[in-house]
Amino acid sequence: TEIDAFVTELGGSGRVLEIGSGGGRDALALEKRGISVRRTDISKGFVQLLRESGFEADLLDPLTEDLADPQRPGTPYDGIWACACLIHVAREDFGTVLGRLAEATRPGGRLHASVREGDGEDVSTHGSTAAPRRYVETYWRESALRSALTDAGWIVSEVRRCIGKPDDRWLSVRASRA
Repeated sequence: TEIDAFVTELGGSGRVLEIGSGGGRDALALEKRGISVRRTDISKGFVQLLRESGFEADLLDPLTEDLADPQRPGTPYDGIWACACLIHVAREDFGTVLGRLAEATRPGGRLHASVREGDGEDVSTHGSTAAPRRYVETYWRESALRSALTDAGWIVSEVRRCIGKPDDRWLSVRASRA
């Protein structure tokens, strides 16, 4: 799995900043494999859900807020896990966010990220009538994604195409900090 490959690249241990933790599924899987995870999300609702489930979680905007690890001041992360969340970063801010994530990661530290494959942007609506959500989703082509990562200080080791449901096309990235 993507998680197993990431854990192997980390050497089986380390501290990871998870951007867009959502309900916490990936953080749990990483922790079961020996990785320490800082759970973060830009959504107050997801942070509240994680806290109510007994987990530490921080409300964090990776574009504007301090990414430093409050548990290890001055120590960079060993890796960044950003699964299916950077799709919500506007194209004009994407390079800045990738650069900030690189700065928060030790040299040689690992990145896993996944974005939607395609062109342009779309407005997505999810949620129920009681809690509707509306947000922008940015699509990427592999060459532009590789360029953005390289320009931000990442060395791309793999970009893999994945199909979600239904006919949801994703680009899954593995990279290391330069």
